[in-house]
Amino acid sequence: MSSEAIGPRETWHTRIGLILSMAGNAIGLGNFLRFPGRVALYGGGAYLIPYFVALTLLGLPIMWLEWSIGRYGGQYRAHWLAPMMYVVSKRRLGDKKAKIVAGIAGGLALSIAILLNAYYTNLLGWVSFWAGMSMTGKIVEVTEVKDSIGWLLQVIGNPVYNLLPWVFTLAVIGIIVAPGVSKGLERANLIMMPLLFLFAVVLLVTGLTWRTPVKPEWDSIKGFLWLWTPRFEKLGDPAAWLEGAGQIFFTLSLGIAGIIPTYASYIKREDDIALGALTTAALNEFAEVICGGTIAFTLGYAFGGVLPIGMVYVDHKSPFFLSMAVYPAFFGRLGAVGAVLGSMWYVLLWFAGVSSAIAIANVIVEMLQGFGWKRAQATAVSVLLFLVFGVFIAVEGYMTKDYSWGPSTVYLDFTDFMVGSVLLVVTALFETVVAGMFLWPEGYEEVNRGGLIRVPRALWKYVLSIIAPIYLVAMLLWLPMSTRIEDIVYQTGEPLTWLGPALAGLSAAFTVALFIVGFVLGVKSTKQFEKVAG
Repeated sequence: MSSEAIGPRETWHTRIGLILSMAGNAIGLGNFLRFPGRVALYGGGAYLIPYFVALTLLGLPIMWLEWSIGRYGGQYRAHWLAPMMYVVSKRRLGDKKAKIVAGIAGGLALSIAILLNAYYTNLLGWVSFWAGMSMTGKIVEVTEVKDSIGWLLQVIGNPVYNLLPWVFTLAVIGIIVAPGVSKGLERANLIMMPLLFLFAVVLLVTGLTWRTPVKPEWDSIKGFLWLWTPRFEKLGDPAAWLEGAGQIFFTLSLGIAGIIPTYASYIKREDDIALGALTTAALNEFAEVICGGTIAFTLGYAFGGVLPIGMVYVDHKSPFFLSMAVYPAFFGRLGAVGAVLGSMWYVLLWFAGVSSAIAIANVIVEMLQGFGWKRAQATAVSVLLFLVFGVFIAVEGYMTKDYSWGPSTVYLDFTDFMVGSVLLVVTALFETVVAGMFLWPEGYEEVNRGGLIRVPRALWKYVLSIIAPIYLVAMLLWLPMSTRIEDIVYQTGEPLTWLGPALAGLSAAFTVALFIVGFVLGVKSTKQFEKVAG
């Protein structure tokens, strides 16, 4: 490979901007909603054992790998996953095979980025609705769970309540992404991340100190103790170990359309990435384990006693459902104080989601820029794509809102399973196989270049190249067995029994079509790198 390096098109302006942007990339709704739900479902403190095992054997090694791929590709002005994987693999695989690698990477990146952000931003629209209800004080009118469920059903099924917050969120994403890396992404994260942590700490302290705001027996410390009390019998359940690994993917944003490599491509050649990645992971774990878990369990218990935990632990309700349909009533009962706390909670969630969504949108922008598009044009197109591929969620909600079994969310749930679960693991497996120690030994030197710490060679050679792929294959085998696809597809009843299968089929067709388009674009993107990667 040519030793001539081409400076990246843009770089991070400050070190703190890089760390907060990478942390924002990783910190999302999963930190504050999905993680507490998994803890409740798999035995409290016992779940943290497989969780931290997966962090060691999957999370950190793959995170270091993605940072390495990104910075290495960035020196050649490769700023999205397809050309990055081309320059990484060409020396060992040759030009033709490396182009196939780029095509696969392009297909995965495009399909995941568009479809995941299409439904993820819809969820952020629901979050922004409740943020608006809290900040205007209208949430004080929601004092019963049936009231908040009624509002949620309107948000899902009424275009007035779901399209406006969603379009607002998409517009904000476009405004942030369009100016570029340092002037857009970095500046936004320098605002959102400190506020997110501030709100999280305030809510955390509130949950631990304001112990019985509703009933004396609903002591928040009981929720805290439930969180950290291990139920070791759960460790005998293989699902706990594989779900722990799955949570690591969500929480660190691994395999998500190459968003970590894209952000890492803006890092200067000699800047530290070994410690930078570790710092980012530490911030994410603080947000998730310390803040997310404690807030959910202490405030949940203080407002609702054992009900919120039981709804997840016994009834297997989604923690996102709890936050959207149960928690508003808890905040509403507290009057003005509840409105303030609700504002902090939902703005925190919105910041967490937007900081991840802008990273995903940036992948599409970089892809189009690689083919000569101007950044403003590429940003507008990316937002439009999210709108086009996500509008079916609003359409489905409107079509099914008046039935006893509605409104349904087949398109959202099926896309979340296919793209937000399966393809993330496929992407990470693809990266570890192609860019692991055996095919890209230079990666070990890349991760340690300019590092203030040194990644152990054994971790890179054995954990990343052998243990991690085996773990990932086990996860892929587990996903279809642990998910009842029929429960996702057949949510709709008479007279729209055909709608659920049709929407699931549409989601699958979109996934395949976008993969094919991404494959073609990935192969074409290698043309400008044939000489520098030779």
